[in-house]
Amino acid sequence: MTAGTGGERTDVLIIGGGVLGCATGYHLARRGAEVLIVERGELNQGASGANAGTLHLQMPGRHYRANYDHRDLTSEEVEYIRVTDRLYAEAAREWRILETVLEADLGVRRGGGLMVAETPDELASLVGKSRLERPFGIDTEILTTRDLLRMAPHLSDRLAGASYCEAEGFANPLLVTPAYLRAAVRLGARIQRQTRVVAIECRRRGDFAVQTSTGSIQARRIICAAGAQTPEIVTMVGLDLPVIPHPLQVMATEAFPPMLTQLIQHAARQLSMRQTPHGTFVIGGGWPALVDGVDGRLRTSTASILGNARVARDVLPCLDGIQVVRAWPGMTTATGTRNRIGIIGEYERVPGFFVLVAGGWGFALSPVLSQLTAELASGDAVTLPIETFGLAGCLSRA
Repeated sequence: MTAGTGGERTDVLIIGGGVLGCATGYHLARRGAEVLIVERGELNQGASGANAGTLHLQMPGRHYRANYDHRDLTSEEVEYIRVTDRLYAEAAREWRILETVLEADLGVRRGGGLMVAETPDELASLVGKSRLERPFGIDTEILTTRDLLRMAPHLSDRLAGASYCEAEGFANPLLVTPAYLRAAVRLGARIQRQTRVVAIECRRRGDFAVQTSTGSIQARRIICAAGAQTPEIVTMVGLDLPVIPHPLQVMATEAFPPMLTQLIQHAARQLSMRQTPHGTFVIGGGWPALVDGVDGRLRTSTASILGNARVARDVLPCLDGIQVVRAWPGMTTATGTRNRIGIIGEYERVPGFFVLVAGGWGFALSPVLSQLTAELASGDAVTLPIETFGLAGCLSRA
């Protein structure tokens, strides 16, 4: 990076110091680009560090029931599932090697994932979901109650069964973003913390003037990877995107003896649960946090803690009476009722301005979405189909 007249100059400016921004910076730096990442607060402070660290691949059971649990799926619906599942399958392959690639311990544990059902109807729904996903790279197996308890004997014997995906698991969200940043910095990338973008001017193609809280930056290309702040940033270039912030929360328990190696989800209720190597359980699943009406800060919800704990206890009865030692909120994003990927693409009206925002599963998809964004911003051939999740398609469906 070189200093320009009145401020900084860089080839690529990435707005957002979360996992998607830092991972994209790493992939661009590998391609020889000059990269500057700006973060309005501290590194990994948003959803990238506050999420539960789950590597979900299976389509959520509630998502399947709401969108695809009907006869005679259209060719458009099947194609949407195919391109979605292909990205998840590729993310699973990337997670297998990511610790080696980044030369870092990321806390990756691939003990498989169980999506459990409590009723015969829920299990029947999982059968239909599994039949739909398997052709597109999400390999799942339906387990009876007996098979399920043989695999995870501490789960409730009242469960009707589960779908099992061997490739699922979890990683430590406190380690992943910093590892991507360290790798990017080794390749020449820079980061400015406590730097809020306040205005963007496109003077001509390949010439952006960006005003920030710490000074001005001139850039040839911009990638907005600002998570829940994406709507605020993209309006600076006249873009309105269907991105909805969602305040969610996660909690952790006291330590227990090792008893669960799999990632647990529920076919119909809100639950995501795993046991860490330290014995604690990390429990989430989409339970809402609160937004303070005075200062706008996120607060944990007691009702969500109690509801989340109730579902976890029903699935894993030994949690009855266990102490919750910590709960924390985070702001994630949604990009449509069917869109489990997000929005990735270049804004045609402002060439050189790219958007990368996840549709709620950004942590699990980060290795593949960041690589595709780097390919797109570099003008390289994009190795996986992403047109379905491009800006034009998302704007037309909004």
